[in-house]
Amino acid sequence: MSKALTKKQVQEFNQDGFLYPVEAYSEQEASQLHDKFVGMENKLGHEPQVKFRIKAHLPFPWLCDVVRNEKLLNAVEDILGPNILCWGASFFTKKANDPRFVSWHTDSFYYGLKPAETLTAWLAFNDSTIESGCVQYIPGTHKGPAAVHEIRMHKHNLVQQGQTVVDVPEEKAVFAEVRAGQVVLHHESVVHGSGPNKANHPRVGFSIHYVAPHVKETRFQGATAMLVRGQNIGNNWGIDPEPRYDYDPDCIKFMEDTRAKFTNSTASKIASGGRS
Repeated sequence: MSKALTKKQVQEFNQDGFLYPVEAYSEQEASQLHDKFVGMENKLGHEPQVKFRIKAHLPFPWLCDVVRNEKLLNAVEDILGPNILCWGASFFTKKANDPRFVSWHTDSFYYGLKPAETLTAWLAFNDSTIESGCVQYIPGTHKGPAAVHEIRMHKHNLVQQGQTVVDVPEEKAVFAEVRAGQVVLHHESVVHGSGPNKANHPRVGFSIHYVAPHVKETRFQGATAMLVRGQNIGNNWGIDPEPRYDYDPDCIKFMEDTRAKFTNSTASKIASGGRS
């Protein structure tokens, strides 16, 4: 029985490779999350996405609560099933009037998951519109052959290693506008990206990555995740540490070590000529 999504919505996700909007938080609740984010940014003195990537939730109890949000997990369960792991999360933010963009890409390019079945939940901490550079998708591109990427380095590209899908039919792009507290769900292999922020306010997104336990990380040993619902069936995933308090140093080190594994794996793939 469905917990959050209708049968039609699940069919839409399977057909297009993405679905929006999904309700996770009220606008008031999202405002509180945004305030916490701003407090983090002020404390750090730089954008959190500079440091907190891949397992950005791990050093913060309040972000661990976000990845365990019941409304969100109800929707995720309708797609992945009752056993759910969260193996990662990252911030994707743009300042007001920010020229930075996210090139057309697939997440599968820098994942090593088999089968390729990560479900990403892109949560808006504040309104994400066409003007502010919302995520856009090319429907149906998660099906068939893997998208081919070129390496196109650009100082304004938030995809740090420059991977960019070639021959994207941009006329088919769907702009996933969501208000604060809403989520876009997407399949890891769908082609997506986002433009610059032309609005007079920042755009703050939090990208959360979920899998069922049968999915395996193939690029390195010792993959870990947080069990957020059901059971961790099988021996594919170890369990992430839990933060004792914000900026837990043990969790920060664990996050940084995991990010290094991802970065090194992607760099090796690019160096060996891998493009899909």
